[in-house]
Amino acid sequence: MVLKDDTINQQFLVPMDLRDLIPNDHPCYLVQNVVDRMDFTDVDDKYRFNPGAHAYSRKMLLRLVLMGSFDGGLSGRELERRSRTDVSYMYLAGLQRPDFRTLNRFKVEEKELINVAFQKSILIAKEEGLVKINHIAIDGTKIKAKASINNITDEEQLKMLKNILNDSIELDEEEDKLLGDDSGNSIPKSLIDKESFDKISEKIENETSESKNQEKLKSSSKKLLKQAFKSKKDREKVLNKIEKLEKELEKTNQKTISLNDPESRWMLNKKNKWEFDYNLQIGVDEYKGIMLSIELTNNPTDVHELIPQIEQIKENIGPLDENTQISADNGYSTDENIEYLEEEKLDGYISTRKLSRKLKNNKNNNNPYSKDNFTFNLKKDAYICPEGKILNQKGIYENPSKTVYWTNECKNCKLKEKCVKNGYRRITDYGNSSKIRMLRKMEEEWAQKIYKKRSKTVEWPFGNIKRNLRINEFNTIGTGRTNTEAKLLGISHNLKRIHNEKNKNN
Repeated sequence: MVLKDDTINQQFLVPMDLRDLIPNDHPCYLVQNVVDRMDFTDVDDKYRFNPGAHAYSRKMLLRLVLMGSFDGGLSGRELERRSRTDVSYMYLAGLQRPDFRTLNRFKVEEKELINVAFQKSILIAKEEGLVKINHIAIDGTKIKAKASINNITDEEQLKMLKNILNDSIELDEEEDKLLGDDSGNSIPKSLIDKESFDKISEKIENETSESKNQEKLKSSSKKLLKQAFKSKKDREKVLNKIEKLEKELEKTNQKTISLNDPESRWMLNKKNKWEFDYNLQIGVDEYKGIMLSIELTNNPTDVHELIPQIEQIKENIGPLDENTQISADNGYSTDENIEYLEEEKLDGYISTRKLSRKLKNNKNNNNPYSKDNFTFNLKKDAYICPEGKILNQKGIYENPSKTVYWTNECKNCKLKEKCVKNGYRRITDYGNSSKIRMLRKMEEEWAQKIYKKRSKTVEWPFGNIKRNLRINEFNTIGTGRTNTEAKLLGISHNLKRIHNEKNKNN
């Protein structure tokens, strides 16, 4: 056996191309492909002719950020480290070494580039035949905000803080007028004058009485107050922060707000615990699980999120064909949403409470003749009772908020005493005409079969984000920055799907 030489200090006679060290199927080439399809002319012009040190190429920074999202949402510090040690990152950086501050600022300043990159990831997936737009599933999940449930405030606390700080600023200003520039160990001339001395003494007593109010403040408010008393500038900064907190508190009907991330909201997570969360909404193509839309909201419910998701899908991939199937759970079942689907000529499959209980094997009650056990048959245009009898319509009452269907087929039924009174059966469905049509459509087995595509389409991308990418809490605060972080998650998911499918085909 021959022993090879140790070549640790071997030098190259000719320059080395880093691509010779990177496998041909490495995802860095996919990231490069996404970025190369984007136009950076307007972005580069902002930096090209400005004074000061040369700025890094936005194209190069975006490549690093996208590669970091592909590898699990790497921090700015980790991206900086890898651009010095990892061959694929060195290649994407062009052997440049941006520091973590530059990379973090880029995410904040160029969020529109990240949004375009998400659109390009969908376009590449479509070109690879991974998007068919036959069935789109929409859903949301709660992800914890970067906020502690112990660091909160409310309207009363904010008022107390504001009063204390305003009084303190007024006291400082009046003391400055009275004392002027007198300082040191000498006695100020103003204190020799009895009238001036009385004014200062009175202000000090008032300040002492105000300090007693601080005992009513929560620990989180006291920390904010401690920060304010470092200097006048800090006081003004804290006052500005309090004003922003008051405005944010007005936007929500919740009684308390987070001091860490005021834009987050109290939400109930799947573990049945209340915490400060954001609501992550996605729209997923059923064929290969490519995300067509992703958006972050601080609305705890899903009722207002269906239309924005569909509008974003149109923006990303163009107009949807007529009768494109759209599925969503009962949280999106509103008159406005279902009416929108009909107007856009989309084939909607929105779950009802009855269907949700059925799929979860959750019986509402033990009464075999409850409304849940009456099914509507579209072909016969009639309800069918639990005994299998067709209840032909005797009359119907409709208004904008509900439809009452009644029949007298129960008069001769042997079980009428257990089921109805006076031989008449009334079934009330709530909602406008569009919603009633959806309710009755979802009674059909074929419609339920299509609806079941929703769970397998949209649930596993959430599992990928929370389990594989280990995103159980956002790293940024505020809807703006956190939305950028969410967009990077969408890009990461799509690029992984494209990369895995290409490797599978090869």
